[in-house]
Amino acid sequence: MSLAKILEDITENKTIAETDLDAVSPRAYPYKLGQVNSAKTKLEDLYITYKNELLSRAVFILVTGSESALFAEIAERDFKCFKTDAKTLFKEIADEIDPSFYMDKKVNASTFDVIGNILEDKLKRLDIVSYNTLMFNTKYERVIKNKNEFVQLIAEAVSDIVGPEVVGLDALERVSKDAVNKGYKSKMVPILLYSKDEDFIGGISNNLRTLSPKVVRVAAGETTNKNLQPLVSTTETNETNVGEALKTIAAKA
Repeated sequence: MSLAKILEDITENKTIAETDLDAVSPRAYPYKLGQVNSAKTKLEDLYITYKNELLSRAVFILVTGSESALFAEIAERDFKCFKTDAKTLFKEIADEIDPSFYMDKKVNASTFDVIGNILEDKLKRLDIVSYNTLMFNTKYERVIKNKNEFVQLIAEAVSDIVGPEVVGLDALERVSKDAVNKGYKSKMVPILLYSKDEDFIGGISNNLRTLSPKVVRVAAGETTNKNLQPLVSTTETNETNVGEALKTIAAKA
């Protein structure tokens, strides 16, 4: 089914699902209620179908470097790309935990239990129900000095134990909602995941190929990781350079 057809069906069923049942006459109410419930069920299936079709067309563009956020911003604003911070999922988990729980404290099994409980809810949203449970080991033992270090711990542990593919699935979930609202139906879906953490971007890139064979790395601004091997590098990030970089990616991805 084409994206255009899926969007058409989403629009049709969304209109029915949003029917104001309070304005329906008592005689027609049971029939209308059945219509609404049926439309809501169809909408859930259509959103999944749409998301899966987006994934089949996705190009994951992993952007790192000192100007990675700027590159992603220009790509989204001027070239109809989708972007998300590569560590958004981990930052959201950290946001749900009171800093007093981890600040200036050593990471232990209890830390992982709390992270794991929140992660479970996040993964359910991504329709992930089977995965390796977060288990503490001495590799992660350290004293956390600030929130950034806590986010880094979460990213490291989830990537190691659950798998860095969750970064791509989380990005896809966020992008699909935006794409539906924009009526997106192009043949290629450029999804930019950006972070200044070069090691993190380098580490997840190969694993994302289990979701899509089209995964490329971009260095925007200054970088220090000599093993990054980006497809495209921009020393100065502006509209012209971002546009040229995206053309190269479209031709070679």
